[in-house]
Amino acid sequence: MDQKRYLQELTYHLRSLPKPVRDDILEMYRDQFKIAEIDGQSEQDLILTLGRPKAVAEKELAIHADQIDYYPTSAEESEPNQSKSNVFVFILLVMFNLIVVLGPAFGIGLAWLMLWVASVVLMIAPFVVLWQFSLFAVPEIFVAIAAFGLGLLLFVAQYYISKFLFWLVHRYFQVMRRMVRG
Repeated sequence: MDQKRYLQELTYHLRSLPKPVRDDILEMYRDQFKIAEIDGQSEQDLILTLGRPKAVAEKELAIHADQIDYYPTSAEESEPNQSKSNVFVFILLVMFNLIVVLGPAFGIGLAWLMLWVASVVLMIAPFVVLWQFSLFAVPEIFVAIAAFGLGLLLFVAQYYISKFLFWLVHRYFQVMRRMVRG
């Protein structure tokens, strides 16, 4: 970790303090880095001496606890209107998903499930036939091997299709969540 990264993390952990107080604290730590440089101490040694940015921030927050900004700013006061618009967006998204998305998603889900079943059936079918009849004729052996191979290929393809579909659904819900949050 270098000075820039250290101060960025410290800034992040001090974000609840008012900007002037936070700037004073950061300036104090910048000065410590300058003093260490003048004294010939490396950044790494000073960072080890100071401790983790989170621990330093906790110490500073405890010292300046009376100055933590608990009161909403003007931007935070406007959130109730945003909340109302988010409820409206949520209702619209639910209706859109029920009307437009649910039917095709259900169809794709059933097709996905049937392809899994077909791949397993194609892989098991030669063994079931062998178990029932216990003897294959030459043409039937090639059909059984082909069915097993096709089932195996379909199984592998379904694995990658499943990974893609789960990723797609996950991304879709992330987009919906972002739309509702605003």
